[in-house]
Amino acid sequence: MSAAREQVLSRVRTALGRGEPGDAQVAEIRARIERHPRHIEPVFDEPAPLRFRQKLEAAEASCATLDSLAQVGAEVERYLDQAGVAKRLVVSGDELLQSIDWPASIDVRPWVAGSDERVSLTSAHRGIAETGTLMLLSGENNPTRLNFLPDYHIVVLTADQLVLRMEDAWDSLRSCFGEMPRTVNFISGPSKTADVEQTVEYGAHGPRCLHVILVG
Repeated sequence: MSAAREQVLSRVRTALGRGEPGDAQVAEIRARIERHPRHIEPVFDEPAPLRFRQKLEAAEASCATLDSLAQVGAEVERYLDQAGVAKRLVVSGDELLQSIDWPASIDVRPWVAGSDERVSLTSAHRGIAETGTLMLLSGENNPTRLNFLPDYHIVVLTADQLVLRMEDAWDSLRSCFGEMPRTVNFISGPSKTADVEQTVEYGAHGPRCLHVILVG
């Protein structure tokens, strides 16, 4: 823990009339975190892939469903043609993406995005069917800037990465990693705001367009 953070927490404890937590208190807090009790959860009848796609599209994202990873290259080419942007993209180092066979027409670059890169392609840890939300984790091969700097963000997700609810995504994260990643981002649709005169503008804080390729 950083010295600055410890100083802030120490002041909070002092204001509350509490001292440093003892071993028993720390053990109790950790046990409570591990239990993370579930709360009331909404029920829906449609299959997870269908609901995920419907919610994505309701948030102004687009979604394509493919049978295999072998089709991803052609789908990305189709999407870039439709969007009218250059066939050049930066790809994260996610293991899932390394097996994609790219068409010769697409200029694929390593996962170092500069301010001039317009298209990025990443994977995600989980897709949440309840809300059509992507859970993305930072890491050595998954720099967070790929999720926010380019105008066009393409995400490849397999059907077995879908979970029903937000709580399921957190459970998956806890079970897959010994410690939390430095950054966990939740993305539902392209970046947009209606702060100015209630007019929706895209690309306010991130990509103008989000395209999800669901495989399987």
